[in-house]
Amino acid sequence: MSERDVYHEPPTRVLLRTADAYQTESMDEVAGYSEQLLSIVADYRNGGRPEGFNAQAMVGKSKRGEVAFRLFARVNPVTRVIEAAGFKTRGCLAMTGCASVTCTMIEGRTLQEALALTTDEVRAAVGGVPAGRANTLAFSVEAVRALVGDFLVREGAGLEELDAMVPCDLYGVDCLMCEHCSLRDTRNDMLMKLLED
Repeated sequence: MSERDVYHEPPTRVLLRTADAYQTESMDEVAGYSEQLLSIVADYRNGGRPEGFNAQAMVGKSKRGEVAFRLFARVNPVTRVIEAAGFKTRGCLAMTGCASVTCTMIEGRTLQEALALTTDEVRAAVGGVPAGRANTLAFSVEAVRALVGDFLVREGAGLEELDAMVPCDLYGVDCLMCEHCSLRDTRNDMLMKLLED
């Protein structure tokens, strides 16, 4: 059995609607969603890739249900201000709500200011998430870090600059929680290239 490629979407996707596709079944985790989060999910406006995006990132996990957050942004290369942000998610309502507010919160910020985003700010913006979905808060912050890292690498940054602006704590809880992290993959690719040279 081949592993699923979580970084790329298939060219065509079949959507099967089942009884629980909209999470209408009464479950403890679903019952824990705040009205604020449900309202954000019902009315989000920043889905997809913004026109002219020049940075992207992906974080998530596959164990016990796939949750993925792809973040896209158009960053002004001169001012380093995030002019527009968009997202694609897979998984639960909490991830969609957190992704949407993350995009809204980082627009208009410089890369440095975007890196200051915290899980507490995202939690407050969505009105909280169920305890079983708290990882979505960490994914939001890690996606921003990976986005900044992607922009820096596209601008020609090496490992030293990457470590200075978006250092990784490989044994930190947030890093360990993200099974899939485009920033970690980029770092590993850069390290492998150094070893080959």
